Amino acid sequence: MRLKSLFSPSVPPQKLKLDNFKSNTVPVLTPKMILYYIIRTCSPNHFTSCIYSFYICDGQNDCLDGSDEADSLCLTPQPTCSPQQYMCKSGECIDSNKVCNGQKDCQDDSDEKGCVVLFECSFHKCAQICTDTLTGYYCSCNPGYQLMPDGKACEDLDECVSTPAVCSQICENSFGSYHCKCAPGYIREPDGRTCRQNSGINPYLLYTNRYYIRNLTTDGLQLSIVLQGLTNVVALEFDHYEKRLYWLDVGAGKIERMRFDGSDRETLVSNDIGGAEGLALDWVGRFVKQEKPNR
Repeated sequence: MRLKSLFSPSVPPQKLKLDNFKSNTVPVLTPKMILYYIIRTCSPNHFTSCIYSFYICDGQNDCLDGSDEADSLCLTPQPTCSPQQYMCKSGECIDSNKVCNGQKDCQDDSDEKGCVVLFECSFHKCAQICTDTLTGYYCSCNPGYQLMPDGKACEDLDECVSTPAVCSQICENSFGSYHCKCAPGYIREPDGRTCRQNSGINPYLLYTNRYYIRNLTTDGLQLSIVLQGLTNVVALEFDHYEKRLYWLDVGAGKIERMRFDGSDRETLVSNDIGGAEGLALDWVGRFVKQEKPNR
């Protein structure tokens, strides 16, 4: 470890080396003499050197092992940025393309000081947008396009592929843009992206408390009973195409269905539903499947 005295002479004295001090012996030194002292675990044949702090990092090795000129003691690491970045005078790193772009990107505005625009855009042709910078220029594209690998040309960006959820139902790509459309029976909302049903019917929620099935409008204002007298219904499904309601009653051991108006009630499965916890309706394949847990 290093010990530094609280006292120091105003003028550096002559360099002093104290030899013949063994590692287990601490020399008697006055505070004005010693400012920098190194204690090591040494063999009896080794010595301990004492120097004044004025000679630390003075370009000359004053300690026997040169530790007073070690890089870790004398050199301060300088902050750096990656090759594609510019270092602000305030210390942060920004993208090189932001230098001299007319916007304050460094905290101290050093990226916009002393800019000399090279006007390289007059000689280099970008397909759409060219921006001069302090170090050169760069090309960019209008919204709806993306830069090609050559760094100059632009190609259409297919938003329907790059952002699948950009439209709630149907997405059609066009050059530089895209258009959202709705399936038959739906109309497009004012945001131009989402669709809602165009039937005039208020949306509703079908749910069960195991003993009956109820219909609740999403605004909570209307509540009606669809079916009652059930035993232990644990799952519901609704076929919008045929307007049929399916349910799994594990208490009665059945899978049943009926039309939403209450007609044509029938039993589909009356055995082998032990352990069933869910119901799945395939709208395309037109079949219903019971779900059992894997145990």
